[in-house]
Amino acid sequence: MQEVLLIQQVNPTGGLFVSFGGDDEAYKGKFQAGCRKAGIKINELTSEEALKIEPNLNSNIESAFEVDDGVVDPFMLTVANAYAARENKAEIETYSRVVKIAGRELSYLNDNKKKKIKADIIVNATGVWAGKTAKLVGREIKVKAYKGTILVYQGRAVERVVNHLHFPSQGDIILPHRNTTLVGTTNIPEKNLERFNIEKEEVDFLKEEGFAKVPLLRKRVLLRAYAGLRPVVGEISTRSFVLSDDGNFITISGGKLTTYRLMAEKVGNLVARKLGVRAKCRTAEENIIGDVKPTKLKKIFKKDYERIFRRYGNLSGKLSAYSSRNKRICLCEGVTSNEILFASKELFCKNLRDIRRRTRFGMGFCQGRRCTFEAALTLFSENIINSEEAQLQIINSLEERWKGIVPVIEDYMSEAKLLEATYSCTGNYNMVKNIIRR
Repeated sequence: MQEVLLIQQVNPTGGLFVSFGGDDEAYKGKFQAGCRKAGIKINELTSEEALKIEPNLNSNIESAFEVDDGVVDPFMLTVANAYAARENKAEIETYSRVVKIAGRELSYLNDNKKKKIKADIIVNATGVWAGKTAKLVGREIKVKAYKGTILVYQGRAVERVVNHLHFPSQGDIILPHRNTTLVGTTNIPEKNLERFNIEKEEVDFLKEEGFAKVPLLRKRVLLRAYAGLRPVVGEISTRSFVLSDDGNFITISGGKLTTYRLMAEKVGNLVARKLGVRAKCRTAEENIIGDVKPTKLKKIFKKDYERIFRRYGNLSGKLSAYSSRNKRICLCEGVTSNEILFASKELFCKNLRDIRRRTRFGMGFCQGRRCTFEAALTLFSENIINSEEAQLQIINSLEERWKGIVPVIEDYMSEAKLLEATYSCTGNYNMVKNIIRR
């Protein structure tokens, strides 16, 4: 529970657990008992009170409980962790695959080049790949992968995290995220860790679940769908984690976002003991990135201050060094050229797809129709990429966007056709793609 409270501090929104007509009434008592046991504060609301704070909910409310809750941006949380590690002398290499571990020597591929490093201790924190990585040293770690699919709707249909008050299942959460509403999630066993599809049945199921809880979603544009894999050890219902100590090879597997910090603390303290270091992990007490003064940011970013700070948090202070370049790149999300350059140079980006995840350019209504060109042009103008790299990155970025659009193409047809026309007819990218990749 303490870890949940720590995570909620990132972006507290508050939350609701709501049941509707036809739900099992007996679960309400189990929920209340579970909250008391876990020390979770809950406030029971009438249906009228629930609709007053979340007016877009289905009015057929049977029970409602207000709870402390919050949302996080997983992309920026990951970047902030890596950034803080680099500030403390760590070296970060993205797009790397471990291919061999022999004693204290580890071989990996990065940019198609084989590299080697030596380490006194190797930590295997590779998520759904933890089992495969452990096999490189002759260890067996049983990790199962479960696919979770989420739908992204234009606009905020709710302002709090809304959970379905019933036995935990699929399609039981709706939450606000930036300028969108997320509806999730599925929980489907997946054997292919590298390439997996989002099936139409998943999209249809989540749509109906979303409509049943928030009818307004029927009138909102469904922008895209995306999916990820959960690493599971033991029973899926518990989402527990396991720490395995095999001498100089440590594996941490399982868990979820709300326990990631605790998992890292357990590993960090174990590594410290093995290395004879007496210091303990301090991440429960200290910010990942040091505090930044809001008054300074307001002076630099002016009207953009709130958006910038919501997006980058305490990293906003680092962005100020690029404030002289402020051309608006993405009209949907308000992203400027200084953010594109900042992400490219400071936030472990190797391509436009990485920059999109850091800045949110191309994540709005048009899904990158205009701003993909603008972002590539910004990098080209600063000699970060050449003309051929710019063309290839535009294609790769758009193909990545298209992967999320295809599962919801029936709902996004008009915009999808316009996106296709912009790049195939006007930009001739359907032909350019084949020429560049030869």
